Amino acid sequence: MTATPRTPAEREDVLSALLRLPDAVLAAIATDGVVVPMPASVGVPPERVMPPSADRATFLDAVLPADAMTVITAWERARTHGVGLATVHGRREPEAALSLTFVDVREAHGVFVGALEVLDAASTERGPAPLADLEVSRRPRTATVRKTSLAVITEIDERTTRMLGWTAAEMVGQRSSEFVHPDDQERAIANWLELLSRQESQRVRLRHRRADGSWAWLELENQYVPADDPADAVVVTQMSDVSDEMAAHEALRQQERLLRRLTEALPQGILQLTADREVVHANSRLQVLLGVPAVDGWADLSAVADDAGREALETALSRVLGDGEDAALEVGIRTPAGEARVCAVSLVALSDREGASGALVCVSDVTDSARMREELTAKATFDPLTGCHNRASTMAVLEAALADPGGRPTAVVFVDLDEFKPVNDTLGHDAGDELLLTTAHRLAGVLRKDDIVGRLGGDEFLVVSRGVDGPDAAAALGARIRAALSVPAEISAGAVRLEASLGVACSEPGLDGAALTKRADQAMYVSKQGRCGEPVLWTADLGAPALV
Repeated sequence: MTATPRTPAEREDVLSALLRLPDAVLAAIATDGVVVPMPASVGVPPERVMPPSADRATFLDAVLPADAMTVITAWERARTHGVGLATVHGRREPEAALSLTFVDVREAHGVFVGALEVLDAASTERGPAPLADLEVSRRPRTATVRKTSLAVITEIDERTTRMLGWTAAEMVGQRSSEFVHPDDQERAIANWLELLSRQESQRVRLRHRRADGSWAWLELENQYVPADDPADAVVVTQMSDVSDEMAAHEALRQQERLLRRLTEALPQGILQLTADREVVHANSRLQVLLGVPAVDGWADLSAVADDAGREALETALSRVLGDGEDAALEVGIRTPAGEARVCAVSLVALSDREGASGALVCVSDVTDSARMREELTAKATFDPLTGCHNRASTMAVLEAALADPGGRPTAVVFVDLDEFKPVNDTLGHDAGDELLLTTAHRLAGVLRKDDIVGRLGGDEFLVVSRGVDGPDAAAALGARIRAALSVPAEISAGAVRLEASLGVACSEPGLDGAALTKRADQAMYVSKQGRCGEPVLWTADLGAPALV
């Protein structure tokens, strides 16, 4: 679900809610993220205000370095949407989880307001009060250096020494490039040349060597101070230590690289979409599954799905993006090369907690397992010889038809082949199997679309016809079956007479499948006992079933 920016009124409501939290401490923050004095208009009691530091402290100074990226993400969220939320851990008491909130109230008060509150005050012996003492790192975050137009350092302030560890004697007279990381030299020179050419302030981020041999990421704002003689021009460099931020970004980049490597190693196809259905990432396995050279959008997956799958995918994605509901479905696809596959597709909703709203789509090839499942289902449902429903599935269909509360009556026809045993005995079991197959085909040929033929066992079949108009329609079905089975069967051994006894029964309210089948069986027995195979319709008078 796409988040929308908060209105000024909504942001004021958030600020009011923060002011009502009894244990939260609040700070005023400038647009550059530095803690500044709290405006009186905000109305925060002095004891709950986080005081600014002389060293231009930010909220990064109050949390563990591992949470730096979390703070930055929440800050960027506040700048773009008005409110940013996160859970972090403080430097003073790392075991205590802190709720961090940034809210943009510049329209009313000229600042952002940040708030920290201990989520579980019982987890810290001292309670939330220590939050009011903003712990600033030992090194200052800002310092100033003066240079000539040739980038020779002429003056540094004491903060530079505290930041980098070099004394004035060690830095003055040196070119600033002497302290820049070799990999950043080219960028440093290009920025300096642009500064001299445009004679305007320029910003650049470069790694600088500390006296202890470590490297600090510094953001430099080089301010050109012109002079009558260009050779006498001065550059004043404001340096800001952004090492924590860059370390957090690097950690995030490493995580992203690791995740991409993982997605490439997975046997599933992976697709990450934004809330607007734009592709953030698609691994190479997805291209192979879909049989396409590249996955540029959701349409590439939708295009290869069959009609039912395409509609189901669209519905599932709409729910994931619109309502945050995860979904899992199975879809038939056909690749551009004509290869048919069955794929399991799972869609997981992503929210702002994962960095951005959208969807994660996982696609797995389940063609073999789907085929095996179909085969197992077929074995559990159908008679392997005739292809008719087996006894269990026939009774299940019948029970379902009888359970339909608004349906019309259901008719069943019990079919028992006459003189089947002599065919087996004289012509062999192969001939008997052929006769059973012929019977099944002829029964199927006279049925409606929703009717089924089941083989109960041996030479017994049961026809289930739901939605008939009553006993007369059931009797008519029996007559059609009688006509279909009256023609001799042509099998490998030659022509064989195909005869059967037929019992017909029509459902009544409260009658289950077993009872209805028993009635048809009773009527079939009457047909076999002297009715010359004519269908017999069961009637309420059990002793006198009606001859169709």
